Amino acid sequence: MTAEFETEIVKTKGFNKIFMIVFIILYMISGFYIFMYDKESQNIYLKYFALAIYVSGIYFLFGQSFIKPKKIGKLKISTERIEFNENDESKSVTLNELENIYLKYMDYGSWTTHSIFGNKNYLTITEKSGKKYDFEILIRNKNSKSDLKKILNSPEFYEKFDFMTDGNSRTEF
Repeated sequence: MTAEFETEIVKTKGFNKIFMIVFIILYMISGFYIFMYDKESQNIYLKYFALAIYVSGIYFLFGQSFIKPKKIGKLKISTERIEFNENDESKSVTLNELENIYLKYMDYGSWTTHSIFGNKNYLTITEKSGKKYDFEILIRNKNSKSDLKKILNSPEFYEKFDFMTDGNSRTEF
């Protein structure tokens, strides 16, 4: 019997860094203007403008977990092979053809990478031919994590690959 782990390959929307820096500065200024500045000398139009920036900032801080990442494929890992379908391209790689596997595990419920649809984790697969595949995958819950862990700790994977944690990793797999 072969164990299997199946998940979605996704692509999350990234934000422009310049836009984010400007928005953070405006967010801090609006927070100061609304809560710290003298109430009697506030301009009513500036106050409403600052309030609009502040409320939209709250959306960007907390509302990102409600944006569904775009599904671009499926990934299936078993004790015999790794199969994926990305952008209508299907590929199956047996364990003998693999050079290495790198999983950047960010947990299934962390603050910075969480959405209600699952947590963003990154998987890089390198074939012996040198071809490299980078995936952003979702690990939805503890059951998904335990399924993946069971496969990666199976003798087929454990004897072939070395496992180590990243130096700045705060999450245990």
